[in-house]
Amino acid sequence: MISHWDSIFFLLTFVIVLVVGLYAGREEKTKEDYFLGGRSLPWWGVCGSLFGTNISANHIVGMLGIGFSVGFAQSHYEFGSIPAILLLAYVILPILRRKKFYTLSEFLSRRYGKISSNLYTIISLMLILIQLTGALYIGGRAFLPFAKQVSASIQYEHLVIIIAFTSTIYTWFGGLKSVVYTDVIQTVLILISGIVLAYLAINRAEIGGLSGLMEKEMNSPHELSRMSIYLPANHEVLPWTGVLSGMFILHIFYWNTNQYVVQRALGAVSLKEARLGIIASGFLKLTVPFFSILTGVAAYHIWNHDGLVSAIDPDEAFSKLVIMIVPAGYGLIGFILAGLLGAIFSSIDSMLHSAATLFTIDIYLPLIKRIKYSGSKIPKEIEDFVSIKMGRWFIIFFAILTTLLALIFFDPNSKSNFFITLSSHSSNFTPGLLVVFIFGMFWNKSHPTSAWITILITPILSYLAPAIYSYLFQDSLISEYFGNQLNFLHRVFLITIFSSIFHLLLSITLAKKIKKQDSNLDLQTNNFKVSLTHFIIIFYIFSILVGIYLKINFEVSGYLLFGFPLFASVAIGLYSRKIDLFFSSVLFGITAGLYFLF
Repeated sequence: MISHWDSIFFLLTFVIVLVVGLYAGREEKTKEDYFLGGRSLPWWGVCGSLFGTNISANHIVGMLGIGFSVGFAQSHYEFGSIPAILLLAYVILPILRRKKFYTLSEFLSRRYGKISSNLYTIISLMLILIQLTGALYIGGRAFLPFAKQVSASIQYEHLVIIIAFTSTIYTWFGGLKSVVYTDVIQTVLILISGIVLAYLAINRAEIGGLSGLMEKEMNSPHELSRMSIYLPANHEVLPWTGVLSGMFILHIFYWNTNQYVVQRALGAVSLKEARLGIIASGFLKLTVPFFSILTGVAAYHIWNHDGLVSAIDPDEAFSKLVIMIVPAGYGLIGFILAGLLGAIFSSIDSMLHSAATLFTIDIYLPLIKRIKYSGSKIPKEIEDFVSIKMGRWFIIFFAILTTLLALIFFDPNSKSNFFITLSSHSSNFTPGLLVVFIFGMFWNKSHPTSAWITILITPILSYLAPAIYSYLFQDSLISEYFGNQLNFLHRVFLITIFSSIFHLLLSITLAKKIKKQDSNLDLQTNNFKVSLTHFIIIFYIFSILVGIYLKINFEVSGYLLFGFPLFASVAIGLYSRKIDLFFSSVLFGITAGLYFLF
């Protein structure tokens, strides 16, 4: 039951986040201040905001639910993000920071023209709309059982409105600085509350600690095991072939071509600080499986002991577990709920702010220039004033729109696994955008017309792909191995391959002799030199492939496979004599090892 101490601690956290957000953004006077924090963010601000933005309520609630319903294979969503995070730090970010872009649309505009840029802005706003609406839904649903204990009259609708209103206030007022510094507080809350819940779950009498959990897993039939991270290729949710192909593509898209993620790194005071923040966030990402997904696995065994597994829906596993295992009267429930609140706020404020940035910088300002200034440059004072004003108006509009959508289209009693559903729908737009970005950065002959055609045609084919797969491969060897239904991770991989070939061939066809699209971008594609950083990346990929081969074909100890890439990476990092490369290589090694430990 919710005690007075729980309520006090929760409300105190609520007020602190609001006050810090308002205080941090009190001096935002220019466009650069409001949308990029004055490019003054320290590494720890970048780290906290990246982690807080990424770890939303979908992760806290959704990943625990998948750990309960599917198992530890969900950890691929965290382990697989590390290569993409380091790709951002060492390859993509230097290109974007060199020209001081505000948005990723500006890169596409310089590289391909306004059509591709506008398509990216529109699709990004659509994806943010979907994800933000989902964040409000999952937040309202997760808090509902606890709110009911305070007052039976509180409904899902009330909670959605309160969450949206509060996160909108400080985001509207302070811009990126408010978002970043509140995200840092929320990151601390997420980590501590997650660890507390994991400790309480794993040390329940039904589990018997970590050793007891491992023993239960060893004694479980293979089909009921929850700790294997490699599920069959025909698994309907997380097949091993999908998580080692399509999921890597989703990670690259999310961490390198996603406005509300990259924007934090663009706001760093320097490239070095941005890199350190990105790398630190990578280490924090590796903790998520052990305080969220593993807790879900423990929850499965707790309820399996009582014969209640079939009565629990994945998206309600978090709230029911907290009520069941967290002792009342000590403020612990309030602390855990504060962590959940932090996860909700940190994702909502980031998406609201980035949506406002995209609309203001890519749509509103160019429109104003054409209408009022005949395409000429707007005086800086006026540009700063109208940018901040429009950004704030758009935040209000977007918050109201997503709140209404969360109230109208989402059912708080749904039994579906929301995290997987959201990933599946969003991934239809991913391959084309990613292909256009990557080709645009590293291939001078990537054609503007081919770019926007690829962006448009890819989602259409992606939505048709499951029907095509069923028609061509029903009751065949392929469907027997990969399943009768095309898994969304397999779909992402196949559509990305198609998009790459399509864009390549169409670009060559449209212009056999095309001049470089933007000589000012200085992408250095013709002067590529192998560096120690690239060697570490190659070593990481090689370690993963060799380890997978040994794990599949030979009974090699998981601990041995964990130690080899870790020790080798540490040695490479020490040899580099650079702090960022040292920590990057250690992060590589730990991640590579984790793929073989479970």
